[in-house]
Amino acid sequence: MVGAGLLALVLTVGGAWAWVFAEQGTAPAGATAAAPPSSSSSTSEAAAEPTWTIDQARDALAGDGSRVLVLGDSTGNGNDEWVSLWAQSAQLPLARWDTATEAGYANEAEDTRLWSGAMNSGTADYPLDHDEIWPQQDPDLVLLSYGHFHDSTSGATDALEDLRVELADRYPDAPVVVLQNPETDNADADRRAAIADWAKDAGLPPIDVAAAFEDAADPSALLVDEINPSPEGSQLWAETVAEALG
Repeated sequence: MVGAGLLALVLTVGGAWAWVFAEQGTAPAGATAAAPPSSSSSTSEAAAEPTWTIDQARDALAGDGSRVLVLGDSTGNGNDEWVSLWAQSAQLPLARWDTATEAGYANEAEDTRLWSGAMNSGTADYPLDHDEIWPQQDPDLVLLSYGHFHDSTSGATDALEDLRVELADRYPDAPVVVLQNPETDNADADRRAAIADWAKDAGLPPIDVAAAFEDAADPSALLVDEINPSPEGSQLWAETVAEALG
């Protein structure tokens, strides 16, 4: 009987405490509170949607009278390098940045559809310091080809981010695509990996020119020095861009 009475007392006291905590909205010390329901703020931890996709870049190029701006370094500023070769294959009248005067585009005309703002030893902060590099006609698509001439991975990604912000402000409706070739012996692998990570975080699609070079039968034949493409390398680069963008 004593045991039954004691049990009844414990149940009564426990019930009373449960009522008190329920009324006060608290839990007794040592108790585990139930997790609150998830809210819409939790979606901020989810992966962000891409800013642009390669399909959108393709569509931008396919538009009637589409215009393209290529910003890059010496790997694409020659008559026989990939930008010129791609412009010819895509039938895009080309104006090339005047690397001597750095004051505008040579051969720019009313029918120009591709502006090649490639500069010797160019880095991603170069366009930010040269107002003349921005075409008077807004481009529908922008390609970025930087990395070789930055001193560090962080310097490259920081400059690219500043350039991305500028492009988003100037051309909010133009997809931006990122591409670059590998150096001899893949010496720029870490820098390219950092740029690839930055592009992914920024929501910018790549064109994997590096993979095309590395998959070639003789990658060493695709460069004339540690960085710049040979005629064969330039042709492969142009074909890779054409295949990616249609």
